[in-house]
Amino acid sequence: MRFAKTSKTYDEQIALLRHRGLRLESESRTRHQLCNVSYYRLSAYFVPFQYPNDPDHTFRPNSTFDTAYRLYLFDRELRLLAMDAIERIEVAIRCKIIYEFSTRYGNNWYEDRTLYSKESAFTKTVSKIEEELDRTSENFIRHYKEKYGDPPNPPAWMALEILSFGQLSIMYKNLKANEAKKAVADYFGISYTVLESWMEHLGYIRNLCAHHSRLWNRKLTVKATLPKIIRYSWINTAMIRPDKAYLSFSIMGYMINKITPGSYFVGKLKALFHRFAEVDGRRAGFYYGWEEDPFWKGITIPWTYKARIVYFRTTRIIKHVRMRVWGRAIWGKRKVA
Repeated sequence: MRFAKTSKTYDEQIALLRHRGLRLESESRTRHQLCNVSYYRLSAYFVPFQYPNDPDHTFRPNSTFDTAYRLYLFDRELRLLAMDAIERIEVAIRCKIIYEFSTRYGNNWYEDRTLYSKESAFTKTVSKIEEELDRTSENFIRHYKEKYGDPPNPPAWMALEILSFGQLSIMYKNLKANEAKKAVADYFGISYTVLESWMEHLGYIRNLCAHHSRLWNRKLTVKATLPKIIRYSWINTAMIRPDKAYLSFSIMGYMINKITPGSYFVGKLKALFHRFAEVDGRRAGFYYGWEEDPFWKGITIPWTYKARIVYFRTTRIIKHVRMRVWGRAIWGKRKVA
């Protein structure tokens, strides 16, 4: 079948939304938002407000552009929160790998073939590191090459800094299950096989976020392993869907709580859901009452985010009461008439 659709002007996009039954509170605001976030990107956030399997993409009654746009904003902030958490986790894991292996096997342990599970894994890893070393413009690598010649490649605490999280994840997976590898995972209270899975999963989540892909209701294809044994407090797994973002954020919460106790992460996550209370968290695997899980309740939240949560709750209650009073007033006027 030949693709016959053509691009549309902003006026045509607005007309199409109205034709499909979407209410626009402000046409000028809608136009401005369409100028900065494409219609096609926003279309994924229109779907929950449309009738399922409708070829005409008709919106349900009382659906508004602003509500759909708020869903987009929620997803955007969810991605930003994930990016911030994964950055901290990546730095911490990188630090532990470099420390545990360097103190046991020397500065350039990453060039030691005996530390890898397979010859092919060793060859690919070292080749990738050397490729990155040749390509990088980092001053500390240039300084090493200009000042030192033996050994040719810099120590692990320099060389591994230029690897991406995905490359670091593959490297860790390719290493033998030795004392150092187990020590890295043990720091986080999990087995090395679980850490391998979590690193791969978080790298996948990071890539989704870096490319501004939808996270909120996505069915995740790279799933994280649920640990059978874990040292620190962990979520109730009875309600878990491994293909949804709730597990991803639980992993982030668990690791951040180890890396930075008292971090803003959990407070920000809870405040985000209270700020966008109209968003159905179940689409992301956040089941009703997830905040009451002992895991989440046991993590200390800074008072600033406790205050924000109270503020959003209070605002929501006031809005609800106003709507009820307004509705009764309108209904009373109708009865008198």
